[in-house]
Amino acid sequence: MKAVERSKAVERAARAELKALPVPLRTSTLAAAVLELARRLDGDPADREAAQLARELRLGLADLRRQAGVDDEEVIDVRAGALGA
Repeated sequence: MKAVERSKAVERAARAELKALPVPLRTSTLAAAVLELARRLDGDPADREAAQLARELRLGLADLRRQAGVDDEEVIDVRAGALGA
């Protein structure tokens, strides 16, 4: 895989997940934020920042899937309360 292709892997994966959602959700502010987080992850951030970005990306995608009515069993609940924090 070329370096350029590898560098956009997270964004491509996020776009693929967003394509499965209804148009109003795909074009929402939250979807735009998800794509921005994916781009930032593709930028090779430091480990701590990458962990924070990945968490926010998971939360955003989970929220979008929840709004789309995806079965709860298919969505991992990563809210702090669900993690026992």
